Amino acid sequence: MISGLFITDETKFVAVGDVFSLILCVMLISLFTITYVSKGRIFHMFQAMIGLIMIASWSDLIWHSLIVSDMANDTLIYIFHFVYRMALLSILSIFCFYTVELMYLEEKPRKASYIYINVGIVLFVFAEILTVLTKTGFQRIDSNLFTEGYSIFRLAYFYFLGYCIYLLIRYRKRMVTKIAISIVAVFLLCFLIYLLQSIHDQNSYTVITLTLPIIAVMYLLHSNPYETSTGAVGESSFNQRVSEAYKDNKELVLMCLRIQGFEGLNSFTPSMRLEIFKYFRNIKKGVLFRVGGRLVMVFPKELNPDYKNTISDLCKTFDTLFLKYSHDFKAMFLVSEDFLNKDKLYSALFDFMESRVSYNTYYWITKKDIEDFRMQQYVLSELEDISLKKDLDDKRVIPYCQPVYNVMTKSYDTAEALMRLNLDKKGMIYPDYFISLAEEHNYIHDLSLIILNKTCQMINKFIKDGKKLERISVNFSMQEVRDDNFAKDIIEVIDRNNVPYHMIAVELTESQNDEDFELVKSRIEELKQYGIKFYLDDFGTGYSNFDRIMELPFDIIKFDRSLVVESAKDKSSAYMVGTFAGMFKNLKYRVLYEGIEDTSDENRCINMHAEFLQGYKYSRPINMNELDRFLSA
Repeated sequence: MISGLFITDETKFVAVGDVFSLILCVMLISLFTITYVSKGRIFHMFQAMIGLIMIASWSDLIWHSLIVSDMANDTLIYIFHFVYRMALLSILSIFCFYTVELMYLEEKPRKASYIYINVGIVLFVFAEILTVLTKTGFQRIDSNLFTEGYSIFRLAYFYFLGYCIYLLIRYRKRMVTKIAISIVAVFLLCFLIYLLQSIHDQNSYTVITLTLPIIAVMYLLHSNPYETSTGAVGESSFNQRVSEAYKDNKELVLMCLRIQGFEGLNSFTPSMRLEIFKYFRNIKKGVLFRVGGRLVMVFPKELNPDYKNTISDLCKTFDTLFLKYSHDFKAMFLVSEDFLNKDKLYSALFDFMESRVSYNTYYWITKKDIEDFRMQQYVLSELEDISLKKDLDDKRVIPYCQPVYNVMTKSYDTAEALMRLNLDKKGMIYPDYFISLAEEHNYIHDLSLIILNKTCQMINKFIKDGKKLERISVNFSMQEVRDDNFAKDIIEVIDRNNVPYHMIAVELTESQNDEDFELVKSRIEELKQYGIKFYLDDFGTGYSNFDRIMELPFDIIKFDRSLVVESAKDKSSAYMVGTFAGMFKNLKYRVLYEGIEDTSDENRCINMHAEFLQGYKYSRPINMNELDRFLSA
């Protein structure tokens, strides 16, 4: 063991290290008070270390002062020296636990780390107490001299700090590399300082070697800088705030503000930035966050019982502000909900609500809005599960279809495959609700393949039953066409069911994108080699480029319901729609009209070169099991 003498000569101990540590701790506490920090479990460990640093610094200063005092009291010296050592050991052990938390270790290495740390705590505390009882550690050896004796703490220092470095290096991939390197560098610097002072029989800078890592961690991991322009804190801090509210069973009031152009904050004038800041800063215990392209003010309801009047006053101020600067906005308010706090779903809720709220509107989010959002989240979770499992026979996806009337044969020999979701908690869900969600979150292709698979199974059933069926079409989105495996996936599903390729048709909508045009063309050509048919869906809705359509080898052009309605207005409209259909027919395309609702629609479309008709006049969408009622034997 390394031993050393602490004599009455004051030059042997320098108080600057402890004083500087105290100053740094006071500075950190001040920062916590006036700035926003995430106050989770790991942060409370951080706070404990700061408190122990202060205890260690004061204890070190006191026992050294007592040594040189004319009225030195040995009992007090021993007590403060022991408190000093226990505080240092506590800091080191908490730092180890803190490092384990940072690494997010799996259960096995986490338990092993806890064992190493706890064993170290027990051994070193027991050894420190033993040196006191056996008088082999810190003790007076004459009237003017104290000896350190066996320095158990030095072993503990190297053990605990060394274990922290080991964890940071061993599990470095679990942390941002630059952060891990920075913390290790600070630890190594502290090692060097401690080693040098030990060589020179000093302990004046021990506390500062434990304060420096805390400063580094504060800067790297616990700093939540405000935007100077708005005073807003980042989104990760927002999520931490609502999580804390959930754990503490506290209600929050939230105001979400979407300002057009907020993403480009630098375009705002300095005066507007200042007024935005002034607008929010007076709410009691309120914190302003920047969540994506929004400002979100969060404040505790219990500290602001008159929050509705407060918000009303804010709205009046806000009207004046945005009238002055001419920026459109959406402002939404709500009182926190447990399930939103628990799952950190506020950002998703704001996305959901912004599509419902018009600009320059103040809107209180209602219970019904939240229930609608909860349903959307449930459907999304089911879509995600369906996508992850990739079970082509998933029972939640139900194949529906709408029969198509063949004008030439006066029979039903084709159909369009549709889909429904049958979910345990919500029952039947219709495509106008979930298709856009599936496309937005990239789940649509898995749903399409499931419907294709189930359509193939039904085709085999109809063939086996001796039904006359030409084909069934399945819808695919442009998002799916962009996938390199699009054609391969379709062929694999058809082959899996041994269905003749010509009995499957792919329905696509037209895209305005130049790159999509070339891609669609290559996909159609690739799949048509197998005999698969192609429909152009929704012709007549919005954008249509005849030149491009003519270059694509579609088999059937589906005229949208809007053209059927347009053709009923007058003879000129009917002539126009009929001319389009005639052009396609002359170019060897076949024409299908959607949305036929009555005999008038039917007769008019037949006169406008219809070969196929589809709509409620013939059948609403039905479960595909029922299609055999329409098919002839």
